[in-house]
Amino acid sequence: MNETTRMTIKFTIFIDESGTLPDIKDKVIVIAAVGTSTPIIIDNIFKTLQKKGKLRKQTGELKFYTAGDKTKQLFFEKIVQEDFNIFILEVEKMGRKITDTPEHFAFLCWLLLNDVLSFYPDIKEIIFDRHFSRDYDIEQFNKFLRRLLPQLPDIQHVDSKKVKRVNIADMIAGAVLANETGKNKKYYKMFEKQIISEKRLNWVEAKRKFLNKKLV
Repeated sequence: MNETTRMTIKFTIFIDESGTLPDIKDKVIVIAAVGTSTPIIIDNIFKTLQKKGKLRKQTGELKFYTAGDKTKQLFFEKIVQEDFNIFILEVEKMGRKITDTPEHFAFLCWLLLNDVLSFYPDIKEIIFDRHFSRDYDIEQFNKFLRRLLPQLPDIQHVDSKKVKRVNIADMIAGAVLANETGKNKKYYKMFEKQIISEKRLNWVEAKRKFLNKKLV
């Protein structure tokens, strides 16, 4: 896709994370953003998986750490055939237990979205796999994120069992984390060429940026 075409199309961004902030067993947290101008393509991928019996029967949900190898293989084969753009943020926690607050998570998403927005001049909507269970926390997250990025378009937080398209971000984030921890590098290698940006930093660096941003 050339620059002129990209500037005239509105894109949808799907975001999810793999790994958790507070669990010290998780050494790395990965946040992935997947952009596309034609989200219906994701529906077609899911239809293919469903026809082949590769989705969970009760929910139709697709998660990296519960999907089988054949399901992952088929999914990522379909991903590389389409025009998806992938953005990655990897944060090394350095053995720390980090409080999972709306402010902390919004800041990490800001670090990722800076790269997304520099690539996409016009975004239609940003769809998060729901991270917080309480509506109040989601409202606080949106407030913090919009304070950092006032130009953001519509933000949605969805249940991945109901809005299955967002599962694409879970699959990407899970594959990146598996690669980063050395557990499985195969699937990351399949879509590596579709990664537009991959930012790595440790929590000390992130926290310094966070504190500096709060002081501004």
